[in-house]
Amino acid sequence: MRNHPLHSVLVPLLCGLGTCACSDNQLPGNGACVTNPATVSCGAGDASAESLGLVAYACTGTARPDENPTYPDGVPQGLVCANQGAMGSNGLQGYCCSAQVTSCAYDPVAICDTNTYGYQCRGAARPEAFNATVFCNQGVWDGDLLKYCCSGSNPPAACIQSDSVGCSAALMGWLCPVSNIPTSQDLGANQSRADLYYQLCPIPTPATNPNYNIFCCYTPGLVPVGGTCVQDLAVSGCQPGRFGIACYGPDTPEEDYPPLHCPDPGFSGVSAQGYSATLYCCDFQ
Repeated sequence: MRNHPLHSVLVPLLCGLGTCACSDNQLPGNGACVTNPATVSCGAGDASAESLGLVAYACTGTARPDENPTYPDGVPQGLVCANQGAMGSNGLQGYCCSAQVTSCAYDPVAICDTNTYGYQCRGAARPEAFNATVFCNQGVWDGDLLKYCCSGSNPPAACIQSDSVGCSAALMGWLCPVSNIPTSQDLGANQSRADLYYQLCPIPTPATNPNYNIFCCYTPGLVPVGGTCVQDLAVSGCQPGRFGIACYGPDTPEEDYPPLHCPDPGFSGVSAQGYSATLYCCDFQ
């Protein structure tokens, strides 16, 4: 019988773990995963993988430990895994995963940035609540579920909320690395609330340190039902301190966010996400 192409990789790995009983027809075409390989470390600092409730995996091909979630009665159930990258030169990929099934499920069709991957969850618990080694962005509501883009790589330096950057009392001040934009998850201890409200931030103002920007953001809560206007920091001609807004429907920023005043009419263009929209440059009043 001709060996499966993954046979030469998995057999030594499985045998090293004391589980040599495998055959070609047990290996799915996209690869396979095994638990507790010695090459994957899922501890953090002085905490062991066991104390963090994590299990280490090594996978061949494109296989992932969390790739087969279930949805009983529409509720996502699956593992939450942090990718650890390549494990040596044999093509294995490492993952640190929750030991128990969670209320989050891997989403292979999620639209996420390079090197991140999607989960959809139900309930207030973000993926980080089940796996301390994964980092996720602000969730986006989709019906009863929240969608996230996550990674096991360390996140970029976060924005720091600051009351000393010169914002008015009605706005929240932030100091951010130049490549970052404030999100509610940057509030740290209040991260579990990050998916319930969204900040509306203006075009940033350069800080004294050229590596940082200052934002004075408005926290309106959720976009009103039926509202289609969202933050867009790339609106042409919008100066620092003013709010760039992209609207996908007939509503205006002033209708969706009453504290905003847009002195000039909107103009047709493309949003920062690449969709046709009416673009505005507005002021907070």
